[in-house]
Amino acid sequence: AFVQNSLVSEGCEIYGTVDFSVLHAGVSIEKGAVVCDSIVMPGAAIHSGAVVQYAIVGENAVIGEKAVVGSRPEDTPDKDRWGVAVIGPGVTVGPSARVQPKEMMEDDVEEGRA
Repeated sequence: AFVQNSLVSEGCEIYGTVDFSVLHAGVSIEKGAVVCDSIVMPGAAIHSGAVVQYAIVGENAVIGEKAVVGSRPEDTPDKDRWGVAVIGPGVTVGPSARVQPKEMMEDDVEEGRA
């Protein structure tokens, strides 16, 4: 695990990379996952290879393997399309799915959605 500049609550299991983020109790970050500039609510799981940037991940949400949630503002050419991505409580983002900046997901996101 690599964690810096972050607030981590008790009960978190971190095997990936966390930077400039807040992790609430019981969050799990698997090996190879990256969480930057984000807030992850209690009980959420970020699976291996997933990337979460500039996002709020709701309680008990699941981010599938190799899924991408949000992006850095400098990686978005049209700044009007950039914003924080929000994953609602209990929502599952399927493997390799993509949630764009500024999107708010209240329902499960299908595998491979781009």
